[in-house]
Amino acid sequence: MTNAGIFIDTGGIGEPREMMSINAKLKKLEDKAMAKGEYAVAAAAAHLLHDIGCVDKQINLVGALHEVGYLQNSLSPYWKEFRADESAWIERCLARLVTADHDYWALAALLGCNGPTTVSIAIGQGFKSAATRLYERFDKPKVHVDTLYLTANGKVLHPVLEVGYDINAMTNVDVGRARALCLDNAEWQPGDCLGAGALSLSMQVKLPHGAWRSVSTAFETWDA
Repeated sequence: MTNAGIFIDTGGIGEPREMMSINAKLKKLEDKAMAKGEYAVAAAAAHLLHDIGCVDKQINLVGALHEVGYLQNSLSPYWKEFRADESAWIERCLARLVTADHDYWALAALLGCNGPTTVSIAIGQGFKSAATRLYERFDKPKVHVDTLYLTANGKVLHPVLEVGYDINAMTNVDVGRARALCLDNAEWQPGDCLGAGALSLSMQVKLPHGAWRSVSTAFETWDA
């Protein structure tokens, strides 16, 4: 992925001002993270400094920042810097999540992206929609959640991706991924209501903050 804020031809005269800016920012972040004991963030920043155009390393940094509790106003500059092509960013995050049960950073890197675009790209990669629902938030717009799966073997769906986005801003605020969903309904067929079940090896991330991992957790949904 190229980024207009990073790759600029200066005709050979010195280093691009934008490149110097992001490099200085990452070095400052690395030093700050080391001082605070946020070693995963420090490592992600250092690795990215050595390969500034690597999308995977950009994703790792954004995910690591969310994991240690950076809020949206701190994450937004990195989103703007790295997501010049948001669709390519989403595609890479989803490609990592197809096979990885523990790729928290790729999951967290989907936060703030356009929700319908995320769902559309996932479906383009072979995911199928199993259910949709809405849930309320105390002082914010409702969240629309799409439950997606790649393959079904009887009542077991694998893997499962949930994309929850703010119905006004249309940006992802609640995203989850599980190795599998085992439904209580042994007779479930694609198109049926999912009902209840259990998620195995699940991860969930939220804005403004929040991160959960679970070996097994209860699941319940309904078709909206």
